[in-house]
Amino acid sequence: MADCVAAQITRERTVERGTHEKQDRAWRRWNEYIRSIGIKEDLFLENFTREHKHIIIGAFAMAVREARFSRASHERLAAGTVKDTVQYVCATFRENGYPNPSIDDDGLPAFILQREFRSFKNTDPEEKHQKAIPISVISELIHRDGTDLERAIGELATIGIFFAMRSCEYLQVAKPDQWRTEILRLRNIRFFRGVEQLSHNHRELEFADCVALTFERQKKDEKMDTVTLMASQDARLCPVRAAAAIVRRITKYPGSSQDSPISTVTVNGHLKQVTSTHMINALRDAVGAIGEVKLGVKKEDVGTHSIRSGAAMAMYLGECPVFMIMLIGRWSSDAFLRYIRKQVMEFSQNVAKRMLSCQNFRHIPDIHMRVQQDNPRIRNHPDNSETRRNVGGDSHRRVRLPPFSKFS
Repeated sequence: MADCVAAQITRERTVERGTHEKQDRAWRRWNEYIRSIGIKEDLFLENFTREHKHIIIGAFAMAVREARFSRASHERLAAGTVKDTVQYVCATFRENGYPNPSIDDDGLPAFILQREFRSFKNTDPEEKHQKAIPISVISELIHRDGTDLERAIGELATIGIFFAMRSCEYLQVAKPDQWRTEILRLRNIRFFRGVEQLSHNHRELEFADCVALTFERQKKDEKMDTVTLMASQDARLCPVRAAAAIVRRITKYPGSSQDSPISTVTVNGHLKQVTSTHMINALRDAVGAIGEVKLGVKKEDVGTHSIRSGAAMAMYLGECPVFMIMLIGRWSSDAFLRYIRKQVMEFSQNVAKRMLSCQNFRHIPDIHMRVQQDNPRIRNHPDNSETRRNVGGDSHRRVRLPPFSKFS
């Protein structure tokens, strides 16, 4: 029994608290819906055929879509939310030893559910992505250093864009215990000059050759992932100098240690955290100061995700190789392409000019292999057991086994 309990606890640790809460909420909605249609004694649909299960799941999805179980402020839920809710319910089925009610005989999502989710997506409003910000916005933040909080925001934004960091990696976010990613701490920052690693109290820390950040735990379950950047040689816009400034500032605070989050800051003499709200407000103020017309961005379209997207754009426009963008930003797939904003004017710089560099090209003729007619490997050969000439069409035809062939 103890082993069973330990196994259950281990399984639950694979997902974060936020995922458990979403699954519990989805199951409560499922219970409420099942009661409303009069089959509360059959939560797992044991007395229904596969086709009927699909119909009930589709009806439940429609009820979720219409926000029947949500607050009055919601009129309709997005397609992604509906699909996630159904998937959480199906996960609960499987956790309790019942088959997935949304799968057909082929092990694929039921056709009627695919059609329904696609219809939801087609009728949803356009998805709005946070706009990428250029380096000039970060420069504007750096120059706002009147208070300790403003200095901290500028330093964090600088290191955030150079390392294409997620907001939860360098800022205090809402419900941090629900995130898989852990915030960086002072112990995760290392400086190197030549082959020498500099201590955090080294008097020339900001003149190190490079800085290395170690991300202890990330979104994709990767652990102890270290990313290194060389100094940019810029007096202020430099990953090494920004990281050194963060370390020096926090180590001066009473009670700080190597375990202190890099978002630590003093506000009115008290240790606080730079939050995502602080960063969003600062970014929007900077965009307003530079000018929405000049940037082509409204303040409302900017958020903490704008820093990660801006990092991808800066590396792309700086002609960094694709593999380097992925490695520095710690993208494990081509998902980073979502952060490349093609509506940016400079995105297609010199593309039209390059297209004119070679205005003519010639196709190499294809090679057509001539196959002997008596080779049974050719398509629809009459000696093949499965062929249109042997199966289908004429009901009097019978499948024939191929005779001995020299091509066997």
